[in-house]
Amino acid sequence: MAGYSTIKDLIGYLSDQDPSEPVIYQYYLADHFDTDIETFSRAAEVFDSSIPCLDNSYEAINDQIAIEEKSKAVSS
Repeated sequence: MAGYSTIKDLIGYLSDQDPSEPVIYQYYLADHFDTDIETFSRAAEVFDSSIPCLDNSYEAINDQIAIEEKSKAVSS
C-alpha cells in the first residue's frame, strides 16, 4: 500500500461515519500545486497524507514538491 491516502480512501473512511456529524477538513490535490500526480504522490508519502502544520502547510507541501521535482529532473 502507498504511504499516502487517496480520495477513494477518504471517501471510504467518511462513508463509515455519521453523515450528520460536523467535520473540520483541509485537503490538497496535485492541481493546487500545478504539478503531476506522480510528483505529488511522492510529496504525499513524505507527509503520510497528513497536513504538517496549520500556519504554513501549503508552503511546507510546496517546498517538498520542489524537492521532488528537482529530484525527478536529476534522475531523468
